[in-house]
Amino acid sequence: MPFVTILVGVASGILLGAVSLGLLGGLIQSPALTRGAHVAARGAAAILVIGALLGWGSGLPTLESVTGMVDRRALEGPVLSLMLMAALAIPLRVDGPGKAPWSSSLLYVPAWLLSSTALFHVASPARAAAAADWVTPLRFSLAVCGGVGARAAGQSLQAIAAGNPGVEWPGRLAYGMLTLVWGVFGLVNLWQRGGLWVVADPVLRGGMTGAWLAWTADWVMPRRHWRIGAALTMLAALLLVLAAVRTV
Repeated sequence: MPFVTILVGVASGILLGAVSLGLLGGLIQSPALTRGAHVAARGAAAILVIGALLGWGSGLPTLESVTGMVDRRALEGPVLSLMLMAALAIPLRVDGPGKAPWSSSLLYVPAWLLSSTALFHVASPARAAAAADWVTPLRFSLAVCGGVGARAAGQSLQAIAAGNPGVEWPGRLAYGMLTLVWGVFGLVNLWQRGGLWVVADPVLRGGMTGAWLAWTADWVMPRRHWRIGAALTMLAALLLVLAAVRTV
């Protein structure tokens, strides 16, 4: 079995265990199980970071000896973005249990979904071949934005389940990063080709624009409508993830 498949499979399994432990610990009021869920999720984040480092840094001289021992083809394309996003979607610090202790397990659902999708791509014998220039600054930036956005989506899920507003900074950070990335990309295209997004794939362009508009709506919405804002955050994160894994 390829090394990358094992890596992603272990991380996905640990995240599923973290979600299960968090639910069980909250339902039976066991702080030990809840803490175990958080520790397990951090371990999965470390595994995913290693995999993402092997993928995104495969062209660096210092990592060539390591990446030469693994299936380079398995680290291509959407798998790169999915692993990095899953790693960034796992919060390293979790606030108090709040009104619904079991809701903290929802923080890891986006990361589990991303890692499971990466596992499907790695294990699928008929996966689509990635473009040769997948490892680009735009792709990496999109993956980082998508990972932070997925973390914001997890906190929005927890906020809705617990019935109280969640932490807002991941969504604001993803919104700011997306604005910067999309603006710089548009300006570079305007300088080089005379148009803002003339070379962007329609799905990629639509996903980034839709995510930016959803986060803008969340930004200007009164804070008393925080449930609508949380739903907009999850929509924006989904659009951004779809844009980040788009194979062109």
